[in-house]
Amino acid sequence: MRGTLVCAVTEGEESADALALGAELSKRLGLRLVLAHALDGPGQVGSGAGVESVSQKADRQGAEQRLARLAGEHGVGDRAERRVAVGDPPALLGRIAAEEAADLIIVGSRARGRLRRGLESSLARQLETETRVPVLIAPPRTWQARKTTS
Repeated sequence: MRGTLVCAVTEGEESADALALGAELSKRLGLRLVLAHALDGPGQVGSGAGVESVSQKADRQGAEQRLARLAGEHGVGDRAERRVAVGDPPALLGRIAAEEAADLIIVGSRARGRLRRGLESSLARQLETETRVPVLIAPPRTWQARKTTS
């Protein structure tokens, strides 16, 4: 594989859209796929010895299960690597992209609404200050369906 694609997974439904696009692009372009789930919350506490609270452990395990489920649903469970981190999502995703030597980060989006056309992704805006890796905003599937039927 000649490059790396990081797909940002969040708690929102837009993650499925980002993962669908990430799976398609990684397969078509022969890119390594890394699924990164960054949970918003306090990061590791303690002296750096890996101490985590019961709720942090439950959140991390839930995120790992979500990644495994989404990977399976999109047919990449056997080839996508998975990373989970707790803290500030934009900072963590930027760090993961740097550690993985990512060539591209894919994030999900929401349609802006009836009167404002286009896509909206607050995570993409926040990533602008955290990384120099290009960010691709995946359109929502409902938006894609509207575009093809018009």
